[in-house]
Amino acid sequence: MFALRGIAVSLTFFVLLYCLLSALVAVAWRSLKLLHATGQSLAGLLFTLRVLPLAASVVITFAFVVPSFQLLEPRSIDEGMGAMPLALGVCALLLIACGCFRVIAAQTRTSRVVARWLEGAHPLDAGAQTVTFRSRREAPPLTLVGVRKARVLVSESTVALLSHDELHIALKHELAHMRSRDNLKKLIFRFCPFPGMAKLESAWSQAAELAADDAAVSNLDDAIDLAAALVKLSRLVPVEAAPVCTVGFVTGSISARVARLLAWDEAGKAQQTRIRPWWYAVPPVLAALACVFATYGPALALTHEVTEWLVR
Repeated sequence: MFALRGIAVSLTFFVLLYCLLSALVAVAWRSLKLLHATGQSLAGLLFTLRVLPLAASVVITFAFVVPSFQLLEPRSIDEGMGAMPLALGVCALLLIACGCFRVIAAQTRTSRVVARWLEGAHPLDAGAQTVTFRSRREAPPLTLVGVRKARVLVSESTVALLSHDELHIALKHELAHMRSRDNLKKLIFRFCPFPGMAKLESAWSQAAELAADDAAVSNLDDAIDLAAALVKLSRLVPVEAAPVCTVGFVTGSISARVARLLAWDEAGKAQQTRIRPWWYAVPPVLAALACVFATYGPALALTHEVTEWLVR
């Protein structure tokens, strides 16, 4: 009974904290649009915000709620559980099950669709730094597939339509997505569902495309070639929508990406605000850890009081 009460208390705290933080993120993320940051920095910030509710809820639950219950809850008291904690515990389990189901469904559909795209495909020697396949004409023009073993699929239509330089720079764009592990990030989004996050995920996708453009382009000629590839491939009508665990080349706002590439300026790019969230986060994180270690005992006591109030 003691263990079951501990699980119910932990799940109750987890789901409440997760929903509260998710609601705050869903409302507050739009303020990041005011920052004049590079695509890579903005994409990193948006991803951090999107997964923050889940990460923070898990860390706080295991760092404070579980220890406080184990250390401060009397084992001799046969205390019953109210209906509300049990209901919230069930909601937490349903939330976790929903996330697992969404991940499995996304992976299954992606594997099935990619297997169909690879039928009759053969390796393409395009000078890319990853495995590249020339797929059927019906496949998407240019797509990064796979999470653990990433591959780039290039359709026959793309090979026929693009020049050598345009194809090379387009492949560099997809390789930038691979280095950023964007397919894995999209899968993580599936694991932490919450209403109202679609616009945040869409903004991250657009920022990730801009970040990949920046990573691929090193001079004005590259920018022009990438813009030309975008315009040409955007005219190809996709046969079917790409599954979740893939990153297509022709995604996001094509007009905005093309305009940005045509206005590419090396000096202006160097002057853009580059936010390094991990570097800037080091001092406050270290300060927070020091405070936690110094006040861990009182923090556990306060956490126990909060959980006691929740389960009454």
